[in-house]
Amino acid sequence: MVRPQILKGNHGLKLGLSLLTAMGLSLSLQTAKTRAGDGADTLGEPLKTSTSEQLTLVRHLNTIGAVFYGSWSCPACFFQKNLFGQQASTMLNYVECGKPKQLPEQSAACVKAEIQAYPTWILEDGQRREGVQSIEELAIWAKMPTSPK
Repeated sequence: MVRPQILKGNHGLKLGLSLLTAMGLSLSLQTAKTRAGDGADTLGEPLKTSTSEQLTLVRHLNTIGAVFYGSWSCPACFFQKNLFGQQASTMLNYVECGKPKQLPEQSAACVKAEIQAYPTWILEDGQRREGVQSIEELAIWAKMPTSPK
């Protein structure tokens, strides 16, 4: 029996493994593209329910015009959003900077605001904070009124 040269020795095994690896990478890439969707989803969803403190803070931030700039690919932005919990995080005034093709108006807002780092918080008066801010830090920075005890 005559075998083609490619199947002699380990060549056939190497070729088969290479094909399987390429198929696996192709499937992984397709799965990632499917999860990314059309760009509507940005930072993912927090796992925990929001506390009353988190809800009160996000309402105050919205009242004073605070804006949270970030990117879907930024782990720190995901962490920042998670600090607010499920309900409050959906109420944040969030601008997505990392999807210029899917969200060109938001991307333009990031350029106009001169965003250099993620996450960035900006108040209406121009004050800004870069990096992850705790709930307490945001409350102090935004001058959130304290409730009487």
